[in-house]
Amino acid sequence: MQLPESDDLDVAALSAVFSDTTNSYKFYWFLAILDNLRENGSSRMALQDLSLRMLTSVWYPLDYFKLSFGRRDSFKPIAGYVSQHIIVDNSPSAPGLLVQLNGLSLTQQVKLQRLLKKLMNWVPYRFIRPMFAIESRGLHDPKVNALVKELANASGRSPYQFDGDSILLHPAWMHYFQRHQTILRGFTSWHLVRFLQKNNPNITGLTEKLEKPGVRDLSVASRFWKSFLAEQADFNCIYSGLRLTVDNLSLDHFLPWSFVAHDQLWNIIPTSKPVNSAKSNLLPSMELYFEQYAQLQYAAFQFHANKGQTKLLEDYHLLFARDLSSIRQQPFTWFRDQLHGQILPRLQTAQNLGFIYPFAYSVHI
Repeated sequence: MQLPESDDLDVAALSAVFSDTTNSYKFYWFLAILDNLRENGSSRMALQDLSLRMLTSVWYPLDYFKLSFGRRDSFKPIAGYVSQHIIVDNSPSAPGLLVQLNGLSLTQQVKLQRLLKKLMNWVPYRFIRPMFAIESRGLHDPKVNALVKELANASGRSPYQFDGDSILLHPAWMHYFQRHQTILRGFTSWHLVRFLQKNNPNITGLTEKLEKPGVRDLSVASRFWKSFLAEQADFNCIYSGLRLTVDNLSLDHFLPWSFVAHDQLWNIIPTSKPVNSAKSNLLPSMELYFEQYAQLQYAAFQFHANKGQTKLLEDYHLLFARDLSSIRQQPFTWFRDQLHGQILPRLQTAQNLGFIYPFAYSVHI
């Protein structure tokens, strides 16, 4: 992916800042600069503001979606500190994390700022070091920071210079960033996804896990389960054993949405709102719930297959890699075993990422 050319700026050096990246901070630092510029339009940017913007961007892929950023990641303890002290509301209508951080006590905010300040001791310098690669070759901390700062402040080669606790964008670079915001964001996100793919080789849906989750459309799943429940004389929740009806229906992702990042029907089952809330993003006990889950999925699949609703069953065709008529002819034991072969490795991967296992529903939870 190429950046727009410029006769006055060393765009090639900017393109090189993401080469051989072993830590995620460069992506989030640049995105923070672009965010600040888009919102404020000012060339002066406080390091404290940029560090907070970095945190609010990285928190979702790191803590909510539990992606791995590699063993050298510096964000994980900071994101973990936030999660230890406030319960972040991730609903689409909730205020951004930056606002929710106000829920920290004064002492906790001071500690958070101290953690973020450590990042600022090297992030702003490491980002532009490739633009002074020759001059800084072979240097180590703290000499490299001092040299990069001196060179940045003495020339227009760097997108910014340093001024106390702030950076100042160079006018020509500032214009370039404003003019090409969309392309620069796409360029950064493309490199970020490649970085995440290296550290999360078994994870799908990475592009859906870069930012706060938005509003999801569960209308297909709702129609799928409501039409099924409407013709069941007696139907109970697999977690609580309580009777379910169309009126008290809530839709649960058997494997948490924050892990799978999709709404495919084979992973969605009906439950009640209190149970769904209690389960949250926990991994269900396979011992307690898998058999009932498989039975429920099989019954719903056959119900809609018998009604000829093949379009509604495409998710199963994709999951099992077989045509729907073939799946329909299989006994429950085949369906269960195939589903188990798909669910178990995903669940184990989710456990490795840090999703909590096992969830077992209790009325006292």
